[in-house]
Amino acid sequence: MKQTTITTRDLECLEHMRNVGRLVGELMQVQDCTTVRPDPAQQLQLTSVIYLMTAQLDGVVERCNQRWLAEETRV
Repeated sequence: MKQTTITTRDLECLEHMRNVGRLVGELMQVQDCTTVRPDPAQQLQLTSVIYLMTAQLDGVVERCNQRWLAEETRV
């Protein structure tokens, strides 16, 4: 089985999502420490960011899988 190549674009996307994930985690910690009841608007924003990050990760995985399948069919 050959290793799948990850492009520079994939790495940049993963790095960006890692940074956003850290920010979301920090925001959630601050919110937990400062409020008894979370602000619904902020909760919605955090949920949206998590959804977008998941969609981006799905895209990276799909591109890697497509390259892997393309390599398999060439063999």
